[in-house]
Amino acid sequence: MIVAFYAVLAVGFVVLGIGGIMFLDHRFSQAVGDRSFAMKGRRLETDDPFVRRQFRKYHAIRVAYCALLLVLLFTVVSNVG
Repeated sequence: MIVAFYAVLAVGFVVLGIGGIMFLDHRFSQAVGDRSFAMKGRRLETDDPFVRRQFRKYHAIRVAYCALLLVLLFTVVSNVG
């Protein structure tokens, strides 16, 4: 029973992780609209200060979301079984 619960947890956290990051990337794209920027790896290449500010904001939100998921994962796993 515990193995099945861990499998459900794993699938749930993968979906939350990938889906949440994709949602935040989509929101960043909507926020900057048609302004020009290019992503090369993890670097942002643009001359527009608005795009840079938005990128920093959404990057901080992504990092906080990942940390929240890790804390939630450790909390849930420590209380199972």
